[in-house]
Amino acid sequence: PLSLNYIKTVVTFLGPSGAWPSNIFSDKLQPLVIRVHRQTLPYHTMLIVIGGLHYLSDNLQGLSFLDMGHMILTTFLAMVTAVRSVVPNLKVYAALVTKLAREIHLMHFAHKGPYYEEMNKTVDKVSYIYTKFIVVVMYLAMLMFNFAPMYNNAKNVLITKTENYTFEFALYYSYPGFKPLNYFPTTTLYNFYLSYNCGIMLCGLDLILFLMIFQLIGHVYILRHNLENFPSPKYKQVLNIGDLPRYKNKENCIVEMFDAKENEEVRVRLADCIEHHKIIIRFTDEISIVFGPILAFNYMFHMVGCCLLLLECSAGNQVVRYGPLTTVVFGQLIQISVMFEILGAETEKLKDSAYFVPWECMNISNQRTAQIMLHKMQDKISIKALGLAAVGVNTMMGILKTTFSYY
Repeated sequence: PLSLNYIKTVVTFLGPSGAWPSNIFSDKLQPLVIRVHRQTLPYHTMLIVIGGLHYLSDNLQGLSFLDMGHMILTTFLAMVTAVRSVVPNLKVYAALVTKLAREIHLMHFAHKGPYYEEMNKTVDKVSYIYTKFIVVVMYLAMLMFNFAPMYNNAKNVLITKTENYTFEFALYYSYPGFKPLNYFPTTTLYNFYLSYNCGIMLCGLDLILFLMIFQLIGHVYILRHNLENFPSPKYKQVLNIGDLPRYKNKENCIVEMFDAKENEEVRVRLADCIEHHKIIIRFTDEISIVFGPILAFNYMFHMVGCCLLLLECSAGNQVVRYGPLTTVVFGQLIQISVMFEILGAETEKLKDSAYFVPWECMNISNQRTAQIMLHKMQDKISIKALGLAAVGVNTMMGILKTTFSYY
């Protein structure tokens, strides 16, 4: 998988932040600067949160309604960045991404048949397109968010020469003894760095999550295909029931039954289907453990952030600045919810696909195995945020309704 174009993009895009654990897939040690950046990112992002709260408390009376909304929004984004920046440093996250690349990726199953290979190519194509889309949107949102205050500064200072003009920043924070205006060039460059980190953590981790979901959906399609195309008996057997009193003068009964050799093949196929289902369930549970807390915090952020973004966009001159960011945040909510809804809907169809298996043609042992398989496939596979709120369209609709009602 590491040779695929979209994986190379992911490595370049997310490698420095640790969202893609390059140190695991390469014997070459990452530069010291990148390692220090990855390890210290949660701490200095929390310092930005504290600085934002300090700035908000110092200037509470002088801030306009929209400026206060901007401060609350950026402080929440800093919190999201701080929480998410912890994840790449977790061993369980590195193990999950490693498992995706070395075990779960459909490339490792493509040799099993034409449908496996076809599904692998389809998922890779979707993953490639989505990866390029996320990278472009992330950089566009970051640039527009920082470009607007720079444009306003240049316009008011160099063109219109506005008197008593106060320089604008993309992010505002202050500390005792530190005022951003005293270090305008340094603070502006540092805000670009912070915006980049926010974009990487906001979009990058979601990109990894989506790549995992794409692979899982591909596995579910393959499992459904295997169940719905389960082989039937090659030969028909004739049962002589004419001598039985109950069936006197009746014709012989022709039935389809697997012979001993076929039953052995059926046993192997059933075992493969059950094992494949276990792989899907196990990987989904591992995703829930790692991403569950992040998704829960995401929903908390969306409850506040979506409303504030609509408020900021309502000021016509701020659309260029907040428009791309609004697209990213709302898109994140919708994409995550729809993607997990698709995964749940496809896994819910597994129980219907299991009924295509010709269990009536099997021997008793295989029928018992088929019954166990059918029982295990009754439950819908879903991921819950902290084991509480199910990630899906219903939760998304609740958040959107609340957002627009408050707006």
